[in-house]
Amino acid sequence: MKIIVSHVYSSDNKGDAALASVLLRDIERQYPGAEVTLLTFEKFSQPTYEGARQLNSFMYHALTRYSNKAVKLLYAAYVSAATLLWAVGRRTLGIDMPLPRHLRQIAREYASADMVITVGGGYIRSGRSVVQSINLFLQLHPLVFGRILKKPTVIYTQSIGPFYRGIERWAVAAVLKRMDLVILREDFSRQLLEKLGVTGNVVRSVDSGFLLETDKTYGLRKQLGVGKKDILVGVTVRKWLSGAGQQQYETAIAHTIDYMIETYKATVVFIPQVTATFHHDDDREASRDVHRHLRHKEQAHIITDDIDHYDIKAMYNELDLIIGTRFHSVIFSLTSRVPALAIEYEHKTSGIMHDLGLDEWVMKIEDVTPERMQAKIDELFASHHTYTAHLESELPAYIEKAKEAIVLTDGAYRKTLREID
Repeated sequence: MKIIVSHVYSSDNKGDAALASVLLRDIERQYPGAEVTLLTFEKFSQPTYEGARQLNSFMYHALTRYSNKAVKLLYAAYVSAATLLWAVGRRTLGIDMPLPRHLRQIAREYASADMVITVGGGYIRSGRSVVQSINLFLQLHPLVFGRILKKPTVIYTQSIGPFYRGIERWAVAAVLKRMDLVILREDFSRQLLEKLGVTGNVVRSVDSGFLLETDKTYGLRKQLGVGKKDILVGVTVRKWLSGAGQQQYETAIAHTIDYMIETYKATVVFIPQVTATFHHDDDREASRDVHRHLRHKEQAHIITDDIDHYDIKAMYNELDLIIGTRFHSVIFSLTSRVPALAIEYEHKTSGIMHDLGLDEWVMKIEDVTPERMQAKIDELFASHHTYTAHLESELPAYIEKAKEAIVLTDGAYRKTLREID
């Protein structure tokens, strides 16, 4: 059994790394001994990741080979067109049309694969800029490529959207309708796809990040000098808004941290969920910006160690509560039975929190103010016991449901094989 896991972003995004790790374990459980190749959008230093071979993806080559924006756009168009023509030639004529070696290697990997599974996440979306629209089409390209080659393809535990242009909605609908299975992790995405007419191959499941476990211990409290009975609060922040909006968000977080330190004698730790400097996405930058606004800087610490997603999970195990902007920081905390106040920047947050009956603990990033956040923090401390009891009640069944995704994947794969026969 040869399986491609596509759309792998970066191991420096601890949420994405966890989704890749969980998927690899899911595959091993369902298809013991399968040969797995990860197609990744990062510069990697090791040829394998948790036993799976790594190759750079079409998108990596399209966007990193040249730095000049105009040349980059032209090369991305070439990569897309040339590889799709290669796939047509392979399928209809049984020939390999000429391709540069680095693209030919990926193309042949697809040609020899039994199945393609896209890693879980939320990358089939766009934004208001043209660059984000181009990015969406580059994300769709390998799905079209695999479809031309008639490779069974499953979209794994995904959030879809938003989209801002008619051509984006048309393209997403046209591509996703032709996938063997689309597994969604929240209902907002299902409602969006219903509007686009994508329904027959869509099922609901659970974000596979809920399955991340670790035997590691990090010793966070010991490192920070925080006793077992003292309050330790985790915070994850990110750069997301522009101008005044980002400043309002960071200021609100800073005021809230000072409030927790003064009112609840808390120690606060900024945990960098994403440190993908290659992709200009590093939470340590936002953490430092928030830290500069603090009055009580000595009680707030920024983690700068080189850590992986298992270290991150071990850190969350030691917290009393978290204010989480990065949503996988919220997921990892919830599975450690740590109450969370989630700051929503995409609909995946409210969708998954709604699944768990935690709607009241979500605030939109555009709406955060010191007054609103401090009121929520008071509620969170007051209802800490009730919150953790709710997690104990709701999470076991929810986590168990996350294990269904690979079973659904196998069902779709076998259905496709029967249809081919």
